[in-house]
Amino acid sequence: MNRNVFRVLASTFLIAFLHNPALAEAETGGQHMDIQEQGHAMATAFLEPLPQPFDKTPEDYGMTYRDVEFATRDGLTLRGWLVEESADKVVVMTHFGYRANRFGYQLKHQPEGSMPYDKEIEFAKVAKRLVDAGYGVLMYDLRNHGESDKTELGVGTGGHGERFDVIGAVEFLASDAATSGKPIGLLSYCYGANTSFFAMEEDQDVFRDNGVKAMVALQPLSNGDYLKSLGVSEEVYQAAERSYQERSGGYPLRANIEDAAKSTIVPTRLVQARKDPNTNLAFVGELYENMPVEKEMYWLEEPTHRFDGYNWFADNPRDMLDWFDAHMKD
Repeated sequence: MNRNVFRVLASTFLIAFLHNPALAEAETGGQHMDIQEQGHAMATAFLEPLPQPFDKTPEDYGMTYRDVEFATRDGLTLRGWLVEESADKVVVMTHFGYRANRFGYQLKHQPEGSMPYDKEIEFAKVAKRLVDAGYGVLMYDLRNHGESDKTELGVGTGGHGERFDVIGAVEFLASDAATSGKPIGLLSYCYGANTSFFAMEEDQDVFRDNGVKAMVALQPLSNGDYLKSLGVSEEVYQAAERSYQERSGGYPLRANIEDAAKSTIVPTRLVQARKDPNTNLAFVGELYENMPVEKEMYWLEEPTHRFDGYNWFADNPRDMLDWFDAHMKD
């Protein structure tokens, strides 16, 4: 089967579980899947980012920006936008994975029949909130997403390999003439939050030495918890686990983000939609307890869809801004 066709089928199959877990035993897209094929399809949906262009830039939202690129320690080149570089402080925005890039989540680029959410997510709207409050913003594509380089395997790893992307972003800001010496904040969404926790576990010094002052981490989540929330059988889960590990270089579906959180070194506001059906709130609580820093748990009480949380700060920026304002003073 053509790889792109299989990617769409895998995404369609996974989204079908959101509505009817019994489809694990049914035909999807005209293809009957046995347990191994189901597991492989689910692993594919998590592993392979959807290629998505973007037809807007920060300029379309009234912001000045510069195209930038920077290297990671493991030899990739990442690409992004440095928005309002003259600001006195700057926030690194790390997007969620697989269905997004630095621009956001665009309905027109989601395969037909496999859209888990029916609204646009435009991270530039969040960036505009930050810019209006006096911040610059580095918006960049994670590896294997958007315009950034692909790894040899070409797959996402739930934040493990991507830890070098956040480290590279911080090192870039610390060395660029426009931003060197300025306080840095981290705004990390979901997969990007995983990545930020793993990055601090990898190298605390890069954050300590380069002026990273605070983090807002929104809805960290392991692929394993997401998959279990869909009600798959243990057999299907184990088949997905085998396929995922084989193709990701050995990383598990159930990333141990809560242990990585023990290495957090900056004041962190953890944000989570309480009614999010796709996470394990016990995991969120353990992660929060493990952070050995000044911290605050901020529950979103209104959203009932996980993706609503990704849109939250575009319309409700005050709690994000208050945290950064309190901790990113010169």
